[in-house]
Amino acid sequence: MTDKELPPNERSIYIKAVSAFELRNYGLAVSLLAPLVAKRPEFLAGREFLRKAQIARSGNKPSFLGLSGGGISLSRSKVGKLIESGDLDTALNEAEKALDANPSGVTENKDLFAAAEAIAESGRTIVTDIHKKLGGNDKMDNAVWKKLNHIRGHAAAQTDAEMVGLVESAVQKIKTFEAIAGFALKTLINADSKNGKAKHEYGDYLVRTEEYDQAVVYFEGMIGKDPDALAKAKEAAALRSMKGQGKSFSDDQKRREKEAKDSGQQLAHTEESPEVLAQKVYQAHEAGAPDRESARKLADIYFNSEDYANALEYYRYLSALANETDPGLLRKISDCEVRVIVKLTGEKERELSVLAADDPAAVAIQAEIEELRRQRAEKMLGEARKRVDRNPTDLQYRFELGEQMVLAGHYKEAIPELQKARSNPNTRTKALNLLGKCYTERNMLDLAAKTLTDAASEIPGMDGTKKDILYNLGLVYERMGNTEKSLDCMKQIYEVDYEYRDVAARVEASYTA
Repeated sequence: MTDKELPPNERSIYIKAVSAFELRNYGLAVSLLAPLVAKRPEFLAGREFLRKAQIARSGNKPSFLGLSGGGISLSRSKVGKLIESGDLDTALNEAEKALDANPSGVTENKDLFAAAEAIAESGRTIVTDIHKKLGGNDKMDNAVWKKLNHIRGHAAAQTDAEMVGLVESAVQKIKTFEAIAGFALKTLINADSKNGKAKHEYGDYLVRTEEYDQAVVYFEGMIGKDPDALAKAKEAAALRSMKGQGKSFSDDQKRREKEAKDSGQQLAHTEESPEVLAQKVYQAHEAGAPDRESARKLADIYFNSEDYANALEYYRYLSALANETDPGLLRKISDCEVRVIVKLTGEKERELSVLAADDPAAVAIQAEIEELRRQRAEKMLGEARKRVDRNPTDLQYRFELGEQMVLAGHYKEAIPELQKARSNPNTRTKALNLLGKCYTERNMLDLAAKTLTDAASEIPGMDGTKKDILYNLGLVYERMGNTEKSLDCMKQIYEVDYEYRDVAARVEASYTA
């Protein structure tokens, strides 16, 4: 839930709290936000802003006691006892009360994590019970998304409105309280950015709660700093490719019903070997009744095993059946084509690494590597252009094209695409950030400063995107000769993330100059 989705009277309270915070009346901001957050647990942005106000009220002095201690566990605090007794709502409220006094406290945030996770688990239990009732196999369908796919594909769910409502309510509960639990873990990381164990607990929790997109981005951001990050990023990416594509119960149900109707097949709910699936796909194709479900399973299996060439073959087959109109399949095809190039590039780089610099073969392999890199860049940009040509009104595709143009250094061409993409609320801040980069690269510093300032003002918390925006804005002000504003941007990042790029060196140098 965003602030725009709040009822008018509650949104008015939130706006007053934001105004109070800007005036540094942190106590008033807290007193306005606390009851609103208690009433609307799904309003995560409000909870994040509440915590920010509480920390500011305390003088930005986080409690470091025990920050590098053991992992997340159910405490024996008052909150822990309430959870054990099953009084979960009270446990959550008690955790928030404790955080009001010590917003960065380890025990307090672990209690919030435990309470929110317990409520999320109660939602998972509802899904599991319905899954069992419909004959689900826990060994096969152990993940929540697999259980939901089983329920959504079952005939009983298509005629039982009460069951559908119960499942949708449970899913909403799961997502709401998983987000709160994750926020508690992030608070601990913000309080101690050097706590590697806490960082992994948060990333592992994203995987456990099936937030695979976030997990991939999170672990990829740790590559180079943590030896386990690359493996975990790959694991999350593999799991992501297997997850259902629907955004809601009805989305997934309609998609599956259409595929089943088109193919004349029953929805499969058992995991089969690639050999069996390939035989099914071939026989169905020969019979003139393509088995889309099995073909998709087979493509995903090959993708997860990094056999991108075979995965590409079946994604292309599925796309041809859909008359090349399914954007999800077209994206998969593009992804596979790029991964084939990346994989081949990696193989060539390994060949090059064992050759002497003056070996004639090394020169030829290096030329092959450069050509593969060129092909990858052209492929990414070419596919982005194709998607826009096919769907010129899709602002997500406009953003992706602009992004690829920036990566390729085509800053002038990227500007109109990103200007269109900023109308999409899902990509607006990222589009503004890239637009600011384009203006900066073309030495339009006043436009860059205005664009990046607008982008930063639209993000209430201090997430990775805002850090990047503020850093870029600081560099713009530096080029404009405005040292004071440049340093202020860096200080905002320094307050929450000491290790971000070279921010610490910049800020600390200003005090010794």
